[in-house]
Amino acid sequence: MRYLKVAAQDLSGNGKADTVLLQFHDDQTNLVFQAFAIDLTADGSIEFSYAGDINGDGKQNLQDQKLLTVFAEAFLQLNWFNAGDSVTRYVKIEARDYHGDGSPNIVNLHFSEDDGTLRGPIGIRTASAYDGDNDGNLDSFTNSDVNNDGIANTADKLLLRKISEAFLPFCWFQA
Repeated sequence: MRYLKVAAQDLSGNGKADTVLLQFHDDQTNLVFQAFAIDLTADGSIEFSYAGDINGDGKQNLQDQKLLTVFAEAFLQLNWFNAGDSVTRYVKIEARDYHGDGSPNIVNLHFSEDDGTLRGPIGIRTASAYDGDNDGNLDSFTNSDVNNDGIANTADKLLLRKISEAFLPFCWFQA
């Protein structure tokens, strides 16, 4: 199963995430591709990034950079990041296309933290966005605290929609 592992870092030490690292996996062990984005000014806007061919269309172009920027700026809003260059906190994102029509029916975000033990990472919480009627639009969302402010509310659903919709153009899912 394809998934994206994303970690944000506070490399500047100012208490805000400023770097987003993306690792595209095709199963539990095979890293296929990496990308990164950096917010140099700590204002939530990406100033520098390397996307490569992030959407898999065979070209490395401005469209790839735009897709990465939109995703990374949304991801920075999660407030789920690591101090320094650690990658112990991350979000694993996967989409599933149950109808096999090229339009995913669900996007799952799994918030995890690796505590360094052999048993593996600790699952903190999960959030999901659904396309219940298979029309290509995400229309329902779990009631989860995705922005890490201690409250599950409308702001979380809007952020979950934004991240899910920014992830889907990467086309990193299997039918």
